[in-house]
Amino acid sequence: MKKILLGTTAIVAAGMIVAAPTAFAAEKIKLSVGGYMEQWFGYTSSDDAAGQDYSGLDQKSDSEIHFKGSTKLDNGISVGVNVQLEANQNNGDQIDESYMTIKGGFGSIDIGSENSVQYRMHYAPSEFGIGINSGDQTAWSSTVKDAEGDQISEGGAFRQPFGSTYVEVLGANDSEKISWFSPRVEGIQVGLSYSPDTNQDSNGSINRDDSNTDLVMAAVNFNKTFDGTNVRASLGLGTVTSDDGGGDNASAMNAGIGVSSGGYTIGLSYANFEDSGANSGAGMNVGTSYSSGPWGVSLNYFHGEKDGTGAGSTLDGNATMDSVFLSGKYAMGPGITANGTIGHSSLSSDDADLDASVDSSSSTYVVVGMRVSF
Repeated sequence: MKKILLGTTAIVAAGMIVAAPTAFAAEKIKLSVGGYMEQWFGYTSSDDAAGQDYSGLDQKSDSEIHFKGSTKLDNGISVGVNVQLEANQNNGDQIDESYMTIKGGFGSIDIGSENSVQYRMHYAPSEFGIGINSGDQTAWSSTVKDAEGDQISEGGAFRQPFGSTYVEVLGANDSEKISWFSPRVEGIQVGLSYSPDTNQDSNGSINRDDSNTDLVMAAVNFNKTFDGTNVRASLGLGTVTSDDGGGDNASAMNAGIGVSSGGYTIGLSYANFEDSGANSGAGMNVGTSYSSGPWGVSLNYFHGEKDGTGAGSTLDGNATMDSVFLSGKYAMGPGITANGTIGHSSLSSDDADLDASVDSSSSTYVVVGMRVSF
């Protein structure tokens, strides 16, 4: 009889909770729509081999639509959602980031498909055109193939040190994860992320004997202004705690520093991958910029290197990529900016299997575009 009464009491209590929504002062989450659109047009002059011509005019697009909303609960904790729809199909990934945010006195927690603290808390030099520190140069430069079909691979330029210091271990990017960001105290913030594996939007079981799993990423940064001068610095570390049986646990680190004063900025960032197969290597970005009112100009250099150099990352040797960007911006109105970049990229490899005619290449490009945020 006691069990029956207890069960009945629980059912009644649950019914009261469901039947009395007016007891909550907080409002149900309402979504707002935002996002951005980028349209770029440019000309590239590239080194070409027989039967291959990559020089000429080109046009690129990048757009997303964001659905965001949040509410503050009666206990003071805020809960929000963020879903980002690719307006341009991105390798079959129609939904980019998709995650929940919980905020309170403890800081904030993000759960779902989103970059880790190692990426999001990183500082790197400012840039005002296409992204030299996000692998955008590979969209405007190309390497050519030899008679056997081998070439210097441009893979590993996205979220990996060959083309970016905004890295995550194994280039995990938007894998399912949970991240915690502490409150900022005296300019200092710390963060910690855990991701079961590198998969995104996947709920399948994980075979820890067959793949690299249990990724842990940590970061700390500092951001504070002293008498009109802003100083910022960051350090991020990431590792795989359960390898695929090969005995090597992939790791990643990145660090950055920057100073801004009176419209001038200067910055330096670095990233490194170890035990990461063909993408093991390092990258460095140094740059300076100046902005005044609606105008801005930036000058950036990026150097990247990695172990895998050939088609399919099967060849031996070391590949390097060097890029220089001179970029400018002009704010035309609220959320509307005109941008331009004059860039040069060169790639080289010491792989003995590559023909001498394709073991190095370079491209020069001029790109103009417009960014619209809404």
